[in-house]
Amino acid sequence: MQLVIDANILIAAFLKSSVTRELLFDDDIELFAPEYFALEVKNTFKKDKSLRRRAGVNEKQLEELLELLLSQIKIIPEEEYESFIPKAVQNVPYDDAPYLALSVALGIPIWSNDAAFKEQRLASVYTTPELIKIINKE
Repeated sequence: MQLVIDANILIAAFLKSSVTRELLFDDDIELFAPEYFALEVKNTFKKDKSLRRRAGVNEKQLEELLELLLSQIKIIPEEEYESFIPKAVQNVPYDDAPYLALSVALGIPIWSNDAAFKEQRLASVYTTPELIKIINKE
């Protein structure tokens, strides 16, 4: 199964060793993300000290864990989906538009727990619980 992964999923994987982390390493799931994905995740942790504290990691551990988790995700250059961004911006908040644009460009669903994605109709969206149900049926 191929999916565009939203930054909130990777952040959830940091916060605890969980099913989210297991899904990131599932051989049956191929993950894609827009170019600025890693930067968004890093900036989120750098700005939010409570997230780092809840994750229980220092700066060096954060970088190592991020590198490990990012190794499971194919980062797609913006030029491969930029033509879909104007339409995406009309359907989701601006910071979510690259994810939706990439999903439309690749013709694959989004994995996100962000409610804004559920309100649009350009791409299918699976939350973590929905994805677990789908994988357990396969």
